Amino acid sequence: MNKRSLILLVLFACVSAGVLWYSFDREEPMVVDSSDSQLIPDFTAFGLSTRVFESDGRLAHQIQADRMAHFSTIRLTELEQPVYTTFLSEQSVNIQETGAVWEISARHGRFFEDERLELINDVSIVNRSGIGYIEEIKTDYLEIDLQTGIMQTDAAVTLRGPQFNVEGVGMRVNLEAQQLEIINHVETIYYPRHIRP
Repeated sequence: MNKRSLILLVLFACVSAGVLWYSFDREEPMVVDSSDSQLIPDFTAFGLSTRVFESDGRLAHQIQADRMAHFSTIRLTELEQPVYTTFLSEQSVNIQETGAVWEISARHGRFFEDERLELINDVSIVNRSGIGYIEEIKTDYLEIDLQTGIMQTDAAVTLRGPQFNVEGVGMRVNLEAQQLEIINHVETIYYPRHIRP
């Protein structure tokens, strides 16, 4: 083997080693992200119900769901098919008996430990008390402050009563005061007593 062939062979070996070293060096090491542990719930429960009582022992509200997944690190509980029911006091609704006033259901929900409930997709708010003019409200998103009883949304809303339909965008409801405000009114349709869609 002559000197020239030996130099070419050594040069070829160095280039090959450099290419191999560069390709192995470019592979990114696997890093385990500590935030991935937040994605795993601390517990998952099926068919659970949470009830909150007033100091006088009266049932204030309850939350039921087909499935609940609790994440303590982010202080959140995810809900599937949640149903939130409020029970107002006799003074707030001026009736003889306390009872379920609003029953609110959705496909998904999130309960935050600061006493906030978000309901998402196919939100239906049904008046179960038989008092008032509104029978049902539909929207795609609703946020409820469980401490104040205030519900609000910026999404489109449809209100239905015995003789009317109201369309709007954005809504604010004070459950205890029984007050409802449509932020942007779109359309109202009234029906005679004998005609109902």
